[in-house]
Amino acid sequence: MPTRGWIEDRMIVGDEILRAHQLRDEGTKDRRLGKSLTLRPLIAETSVNLLTVGRPHLPPNFIVFGLSLQTRVTAPFLMTNASKLKLKLKFSMSSPPILVVGSGPSGLVMALSLRKNGIPVRIIEKEPTPRLGERGAGVSPRSLELHEILGTFPDVISTGKPLMLTREYDPADGTKVVKTFSMVSTLEPTPQTPYINPIMLGQNHHERILREHLEKLGTKVEYGSELRSFKQFEDHVLADIVRQQDGTEIIEQVRTPWLIGMDGAHSAVRKALGLEFLGETREGDNIVIGDIKIKSGRREFWERWGNPRKEIVNLRPSSQDEDVVSFLLAGVNIDPQAVLASRDAVVEKIYEINGRRDIVFGDLIWSSRYRPNFRMVKQLRVGRVFIGGDTAHCHSPVGGQGLNSSIQDSFNLGWKLALVQKGLSPSSLLDTYAEERLPVIAEMLNKTTELFNQAFKTGGGSEVKRGGDMTQLGVNYRWSSIVFEENLEPAIEDEAPAYSKKSETAARAGDRAPEAPGLVDLSDNNVTSLFKVFSPSRHTVLIFSGADSEVPRSICDIIKHQPQNTVHPILILPKGATTGATVRHSGSFGQVLIDAEGHAYAGYHIRAPESEPEEGMTTVVVRPDGVIGARTRGASGVQRYFKRVFA
Repeated sequence: MPTRGWIEDRMIVGDEILRAHQLRDEGTKDRRLGKSLTLRPLIAETSVNLLTVGRPHLPPNFIVFGLSLQTRVTAPFLMTNASKLKLKLKFSMSSPPILVVGSGPSGLVMALSLRKNGIPVRIIEKEPTPRLGERGAGVSPRSLELHEILGTFPDVISTGKPLMLTREYDPADGTKVVKTFSMVSTLEPTPQTPYINPIMLGQNHHERILREHLEKLGTKVEYGSELRSFKQFEDHVLADIVRQQDGTEIIEQVRTPWLIGMDGAHSAVRKALGLEFLGETREGDNIVIGDIKIKSGRREFWERWGNPRKEIVNLRPSSQDEDVVSFLLAGVNIDPQAVLASRDAVVEKIYEINGRRDIVFGDLIWSSRYRPNFRMVKQLRVGRVFIGGDTAHCHSPVGGQGLNSSIQDSFNLGWKLALVQKGLSPSSLLDTYAEERLPVIAEMLNKTTELFNQAFKTGGGSEVKRGGDMTQLGVNYRWSSIVFEENLEPAIEDEAPAYSKKSETAARAGDRAPEAPGLVDLSDNNVTSLFKVFSPSRHTVLIFSGADSEVPRSICDIIKHQPQNTVHPILILPKGATTGATVRHSGSFGQVLIDAEGHAYAGYHIRAPESEPEEGMTTVVVRPDGVIGARTRGASGVQRYFKRVFA
């Protein structure tokens, strides 16, 4: 009896044999078909290569039906068995690169995340050269953890510096120190949160590090390349890119499977999509910011002079360049247009407020009027176009959340888009980008706006307190439709706030995955940690087993049947465990680790030893973005999670 079905368009990318067009039986679940098929299309269109049948992890000899080039079935068709038909799999190894617009931190992390997943990328920037200046210089603890997963952490941590102390001076005497304090409390690291304190890293240096890592993977930022327009189609986007060459405007039309707009607050992508940028711009706040060189020696403190109710000047030394300070001039007595008239006007205004002509300034690097914007969009995706970073949310720099939230946007979307582009996940997975990130963005805007109001409206000065949640370690996605948790007490709080102190160390589904150092790898006796085994290109499955327990074969089989190279299973044995009971299972795991210092069991709140194979063995699935996707005590929970992620 013929079976009625349809074809769903997909892309093929990279060095894996992936599904291009998934065959689904109408009203039934996917199933692997072991017989050849004949296909009688009712209606055909253009732009399809082939049809593969079944799950993405097809064996090399799996039989598929190859459609002729430029043919796509768009209406129901009939399938019948045809034992004589034997066809070979044919597919293109190349795919048009995904186009990222904007080369700030969010665009660079987006491109790097995709490249780490083997996805070709083009990243364009309308400016002719990299941006100058410190700008967003604070790197949050959560961003440091993401850098660890991304592989950029060694360069970031060696270049960045701790947050320096702040000094306030007497408004009547610019040489008299009134108070010396830290704007952020210094916390003690723990095994679960080793990077608990933020660091200062000028955005220009931050971007340089990201560019260098991207270039090692063969992708360079294309400067002087501006997105002029784009048009969406069912399976691709056509974009017009404009650049100047010898005084002539060159227009390149690019075909891309996906376009990602991370081109800043004045985004051409967001405007072209017609997305409303909800919120306000405060024109009445007179603020001038910039960077300037200093000739009279390095400043050792973040310094503030003046009366917050009239006018103030802040000078913050660069943590990387000894002869550079960032300045902020603000207050009702500041005339931005006059101050921005020249380098000398900037310097004279600083002297007028602080009276410190012993501080000798050099060249002005950059300066601009800052208009506080508190805005966000209601959606992050329109068809095959996404937005993120400052393109999607604009806010006060107070609290240091902007750049760091933008990085998290990119890290959240990157792994999902890579799986969809490879044909391993349904496009519906991409809807969880907005589902997870929009509540976080909304709460971040509320928090930073409140801090801004304290600092610039009430003259809060040194009394402005940045809460511990500014570390972003408590950012979570507990409400997400793809995270899964079962058989655990107490039950997960679905309505937990996007910034939750509990989520920093709770290790529940939707929370950050804690670090665990002191793990001994049984393959070579080397010591490692969880942050070193997490990867932006695969899920990590942590199976916490008792010393004498036998891992259920069902868990191993579920992991084995996921798409190739997308899941890294790790068996974690408790402190003091021997290898005898687990050696025969070692082939089922990517690694077998002993929790020699007990930090993994403690940090993930595992009661050791656990001797009940099915009921007592906790399994934690960590997503490529370092978020716990699932936490369960049974094999069925692992399977249910992966069904939500993979096609």
